[in-house]
Amino acid sequence: MAGILGGLFGLFGCGKPAKTEYVTSDVYNGLRGQVFGLDPAKIGLSASSSNRVWGLLMETGYPEAVSTLVTIADGTVSLYFSNGGGIIGVGQHDGPRNALHDLLSTAPEFLLQAKPTRVFPLPTMGHTRFYFMTFDGVFTVEATEDDLGNNRVSLSPLFYKAQEVITQARLAEEKSQQSVTKMLHAATVGDTESLESLLKDGISADVADHTGLTPLMASAHAGKAATLRLLLDSGAKIEATDSSGYTALMFACNSGQTECVELLVARNANISHRDKDSSTPLMFAAQHAHNDIVRLLLAHGADPEFKGKHGLSAIGFAKQNSHFETEKLLMNSK
Repeated sequence: MAGILGGLFGLFGCGKPAKTEYVTSDVYNGLRGQVFGLDPAKIGLSASSSNRVWGLLMETGYPEAVSTLVTIADGTVSLYFSNGGGIIGVGQHDGPRNALHDLLSTAPEFLLQAKPTRVFPLPTMGHTRFYFMTFDGVFTVEATEDDLGNNRVSLSPLFYKAQEVITQARLAEEKSQQSVTKMLHAATVGDTESLESLLKDGISADVADHTGLTPLMASAHAGKAATLRLLLDSGAKIEATDSSGYTALMFACNSGQTECVELLVARNANISHRDKDSSTPLMFAAQHAHNDIVRLLLAHGADPEFKGKHGLSAIGFAKQNSHFETEKLLMNSK
C-alpha cells in the first residue's frame, strides 16, 4: 500500500517532508466535506437489506499527506491527497468499477467492528481509518497501516480490497494519461488517421492534460485545420478553456492560424470570450500583428476598445508592440 501511494505522491508532485500536523488544501477540504454531506437518496441510492453500506472511505496518514479513497455505490471512485492532487472520477473504467463493487459488497461484514460517529477527524501518520457510509449514519474504525498490511488484524481483508481499488484507479489514470498524450500528439501534427482511430476507440474529443489543454486547442495552435474539423465534427467543445481561460480560438489567434480562425468562427466560436485577465481573441491577434485575423474578427463585431484587467485594449497591444498597420486597422474600425 505504501509503495502504491508513494508512487502516486511523486506523480502528483506531493513529495514533501513529514509534518507533525497535516496542512490540508481548500480543494481537499471541499471534496472531503461533500462526501460526508452526501444524501444517498439524491444520487439515486435507496436502502435495502443487501446494501446497507452505500459508501466507504479509507484514509491513511503518510509523511507527505493523508490519502482519502472514496468509493460510493453509484460508481464513484476517487483518491484525494490532503495537500492537493489525486485521481478523480475513474469509476467508469472496468478495473476500478469491478474493484469498487467487490469492496462495497464485502464492507458490511466489517461493520460490527465500527462505531457510529458524527465527527470525521483525519488519521494520524501510520494509521488507517475506515468510514462506513450507511443508511443509518456513518460508522468508523481505525488500525495501524502496518497491522492492516501484514494481516495482523481482522480488518486486513477490507484493507486489501481497498488497496486493489487504488491499484485499479492508478492503472486507469495512467491509461487515461497515455490516451491524452496520443490525442494531443495526433492533433498537433495533424494526424487525422490516428486521431480518428483514437476517437473510434472511445476516447473523448475533450480529453485534456493537467493544464486543461485539449486536442482542439492543440490543433488550433498548430494550424491543423483537418484535425480541427474532425474534432469539431466529433463533438469537441468549442468553448472549452484551459487553466488560463484560453479557448481554441485564442490559441489560433495567438499563433496566427488564419484558416483555423475562419473555421472556428464559422462554427460560432465566441469572438468576445475573455480569459482570466479579460483578454480577448482580438487582443491576441493584435499583439502579434496577425492582420488577416484582426480583419476577420473586426468583421464579426470584435471590440477593439475593450480593455482587460491589464489595462490594455487590442489597440493598446498593437501600439505597445509598434504594430502601426495593426493599430491603424483597429483605429479605423471604430
